[in-house]
Amino acid sequence: MKVFFRLVKIYLASTFNFKNLKEQIKKKKKGQPGEKTSKLKAFGMIILFALLLVELLFFFGGAAYSLYTTAKALHNMNLLFEISAAIISVFTLLIGFMLTTSTYYIGDIEELFLSMPIKPRALFGAKFAANSVNGILTSVSFFAVLSIIYGIFEKPPFLFYVYALVCALAIPLPMIALCYFFNILIMRFTNFLKNKNLILTVNGIIGMGFAIGFNYILQSAKGTPDEILQTLASGTAALQDFDAYYPLVKFVGVALTQPVSLFGFFSLFGLLLASMVLPVCVIFFMSNMYAKSLIGFGEHRVKKLEAKHVSQYIEKKIKAAPLLYTCVKREFNMMNRTPIYLLNGPLSIIFLPILLIVIFSAKNNGLKMSSEIMQFIDTSSVFVITGLAAGILGSMTNIADTAVSRDAKFIPIIKSFPIDIKIFMYAKLIHAMIFAVFATIIIVGFAAVFFKLSILYIIFASLISLAFSAMLNLVGLFLDTAKPKLHWDNPVSAMKQNLNVMFVMFFNLIIMGIAIVVFFLSRNTYDWVLLIYFAGIPAAVFFVLLKPYGIFAENKIAKIEL
Repeated sequence: MKVFFRLVKIYLASTFNFKNLKEQIKKKKKGQPGEKTSKLKAFGMIILFALLLVELLFFFGGAAYSLYTTAKALHNMNLLFEISAAIISVFTLLIGFMLTTSTYYIGDIEELFLSMPIKPRALFGAKFAANSVNGILTSVSFFAVLSIIYGIFEKPPFLFYVYALVCALAIPLPMIALCYFFNILIMRFTNFLKNKNLILTVNGIIGMGFAIGFNYILQSAKGTPDEILQTLASGTAALQDFDAYYPLVKFVGVALTQPVSLFGFFSLFGLLLASMVLPVCVIFFMSNMYAKSLIGFGEHRVKKLEAKHVSQYIEKKIKAAPLLYTCVKREFNMMNRTPIYLLNGPLSIIFLPILLIVIFSAKNNGLKMSSEIMQFIDTSSVFVITGLAAGILGSMTNIADTAVSRDAKFIPIIKSFPIDIKIFMYAKLIHAMIFAVFATIIIVGFAAVFFKLSILYIIFASLISLAFSAMLNLVGLFLDTAKPKLHWDNPVSAMKQNLNVMFVMFFNLIIMGIAIVVFFLSRNTYDWVLLIYFAGIPAAVFFVLLKPYGIFAENKIAKIEL
């Protein structure tokens, strides 16, 4: 057990950066110089986390209160907790598949563990426990808000809160186990293939498809929360079958509505047993498969060439090319070589739109909703909203705001080459903008079909999207160049422990809020005025900052010492 808990600590440290925080605290206690943090930065971080916490509580509170009032109107509180359990389960499946895939192999430390006398069950069990933390924290947060709202209106006994905590801890575990079940099967039985990173990327895409399909089944039951609860109350339609195939939600409903009864106790006991069956089976029976599937991830395969093929290889593969093209190509090669980078950002421009389209198309009143939207929003408004949505999505890839951090290990090598650092850094911006173009094509294309936009408005929406993406990506690149995360143990840390991602996300939300306010104040103006506001101004900001960024980046990279 001692080995297990040490492994859990290591995996948690690789995700949440506890190790660095602990070292900083120790240095301050001993009076040693640590990482310098200005008061302004510390204040900004406190404000950021406070706002994120308020936003999270507001979101959870709104959802929980809506579910409570609907269940109260139907005089069936079981449905309140059953729907809550179903929501957490689906959310854990959606996020858990991406998390378990992106952290399936976190670096050379995994192969170091394999060389040690560590039992595969301890190794895999520790990773399972560490990767369950995100789902458990989300579940506990949601049920905490739900319990407070339920407690204010219903005045339940103290045992209810204990049961709610136990339920929140248990609900995510089967879904995490299901994610690992499919991940391990795919990785183990494709072990003969040479490119494991490619298989892991494909695995993540398959997982997204599976999660979206599962969400489609749930969403197809009925359109609104009221209708879902009415469906469950009447005992007809798809969600009743969902209860039959996934009885955990029934256990949650009975346990939390009857906490002081013997039936409620046995329901909680049944929930614990049912939620532990799949995790225990996966850890017990698939640990060896998991350990074997890790073998070879860190290997660098070298293709041996015969003498007669060497000149042909040099002629085709090794040739002069423009520096900018070479640097952009390098960015793609570096990203594709490590699936963690690809799965933790760039694929969001595909995953999020598809998820929204699936949710929207699953509703029975989709056509009715489209006519209502068309009555509320005129065509001029549509191209602005479409452009803003695509622009924000194009800046959510985490490519620009982690560009320097992800390259930290190679900065000394890059500095030793006789190349123009400005071009090297501009290549990172181009890399981010290529994905922004993909986001523009997806969002604007969907809007063009759905809202029947004219060619002119398609062009306008695309210009707004690209202008906003360019400005936001440049700001993100500025931030990561100014304060990169240079020291990390594995590729996960460069993205998941990078505060720049959170700051850029918060900045994007502020800009989006300002843009929405400006839009509502000027929505009745001429199209060319809207185009100046939402495409001209962001584009002007981008071009004004572009050259200063090159100078700033060149000086900053020259000062970086690892």
